[in-house]
Amino acid sequence: MNHTPISGKHICLCPKSKSDAPQDYIWGKDAELAALNGLPPIKGTFVQYVTQFKHTQDDIRPSRMWLSIKSISDGRHIGNCTIYDIDWDNSEAQVGITIGDRRYWGQGYGEDAFKTLVGYAFHHMGMRRLHLKTQEQNMRAIKCFQKCGFTPCGNLLKANITYILMQLCLEDYVNGQLRSILASPVISVKNKI
Repeated sequence: MNHTPISGKHICLCPKSKSDAPQDYIWGKDAELAALNGLPPIKGTFVQYVTQFKHTQDDIRPSRMWLSIKSISDGRHIGNCTIYDIDWDNSEAQVGITIGDRRYWGQGYGEDAFKTLVGYAFHHMGMRRLHLKTQEQNMRAIKCFQKCGFTPCGNLLKANITYILMQLCLEDYVNGQLRSILASPVISVKNKI
């Protein structure tokens, strides 16, 4: 990805930068947010986190794209998303998202960011299949993923946590886009005599 933001309706996806580190650290220490991602909260200091953050930024791998989610209306960093475990040979990858700023929960920002991420993966990266995992009790995430076209394809038990596995193939994505376009109301203009 170049450094041009990828715009959705209400958000833009931008390459991660050092300016994201303070907010990411706060979210990483949040036990509820960490639990939703199946992770323990960050225990280290901010200095340790920034050192690790910089190391992650320096580790430019073609198998991972890590992006910050910014609100278009106010430019606020509200979350992160990623395309990772990219398998270029088979044109597939895993995707994930976190809206860390609770003020933006339940307002469609996550769905907009995720649709934007998925569209980028299919249209610009040439992916043919995307998959993800989410905890079975995370109904907000499951509903968001379903609205974006993902369907359950299995379960995974890891460290006593049950995850729902979901996927979206390019052809289903394209068919969903077509259905959406066809279902849009047609505006007709009546001629006045």
